[in-house]
Amino acid sequence: MKSRLIGFSSIALACLITLSACNSSNQAENQQTSSSTGVTSEASYQASLALSDSPEISANGQSIIVTVNVTNTGSSTFGSTTTPNNVNLAAHSFDATGKIVDQDLVRGHLPQVTPGATASATILLPVDKILGKSVEILPVQENVAWFDKWGTKPLNVGPFETCSDAAAGKVCDSSGKPLPVAAQ
Repeated sequence: MKSRLIGFSSIALACLITLSACNSSNQAENQQTSSSTGVTSEASYQASLALSDSPEISANGQSIIVTVNVTNTGSSTFGSTTTPNNVNLAAHSFDATGKIVDQDLVRGHLPQVTPGATASATILLPVDKILGKSVEILPVQENVAWFDKWGTKPLNVGPFETCSDAAAGKVCDSSGKPLPVAAQ
């Protein structure tokens, strides 16, 4: 009886070691698959954002031009030509209560930004979609995630309003000051 118990214990131990080895192999395979698909970890893609200059209205009055300084605070280079999932500067609009109105308002080209470097990027916000709203600007890795998922703080601009005491078609910032018209 004692020899059967020892034999059974040996078989159980051998099975446990075999299953453990298979599990380790599967974990390594899953990690390799994850990195080969371009899905990025939290530390890889992070940025800080700041306005380069005050927003301007385009000469035709249809867009608000926002230029953003994007500093790469992560460990991987990113930008609009990053593969397999490119990274663009993107925006969504939200109302006065903070509710997102348009999740995918607009995208803009983002130059490649190496870790520690800063690049300037411009995004054109459609006036007809943002009057009475504010806009949150952040990089987004297409088909993966917005950078706020990895700790990047969005850049908020607005709200933008039609100026009450100015000529028709003028757009004002949150303080009621008309936006300057961009040079052509």
